[in-house]
Amino acid sequence: MNYTEDLFLLQKLKEGDIHALEVIFKMHYSNLNRYLLFLFKNELLVEHIAQDIFVYLWESRETLEIKTSLESYLYAAGRYKALNQIRNNQLHETIKQKMTASMQDSQSIDTEFEMRELEGIINEAISSLPPRCQQIFRLSRDEEMTYQDIAKFLNISINTVEGQMSIALKRLRSALKPYYFKLFFAA
Repeated sequence: MNYTEDLFLLQKLKEGDIHALEVIFKMHYSNLNRYLLFLFKNELLVEHIAQDIFVYLWESRETLEIKTSLESYLYAAGRYKALNQIRNNQLHETIKQKMTASMQDSQSIDTEFEMRELEGIINEAISSLPPRCQQIFRLSRDEEMTYQDIAKFLNISINTVEGQMSIALKRLRSALKPYYFKLFFAA
């Protein structure tokens, strides 16, 4: 296609002749696609961009000013649109990654706060136990002593240790019942 034919088709396009757009499309679409595919190696992106360019030609036909050949204009428009699309995709990906990281940090802080809150509730429940019961419970849980070792250490029977642990566990279960959901699903 030569410059005179380009001017004629562009003039017809400006006048609203859809047939001129069809001729331009048939003459340039496949070459534009190949050119863009060579540059960007993404067939879906290339097809989308090429179609957008022809839509833009039609929508802005009345104000369109092309100073070069139509083919040069289409190739330059394709490069420009593809680079913008890639830049926007990268920007969106960066924003998405930052938002995901921020959400994870927020969830981590929330989880840490909830765990501290639960730890406080558990310690409060343990502190509310009778002194001897509390002592036996702490030796069992904090010091990881066996019932037999606790009995020897406190010079009491194993049955007393078992009884006190039973009381401690019942009271703790009762005190922590409203928090079961957090206890089981916080981790």
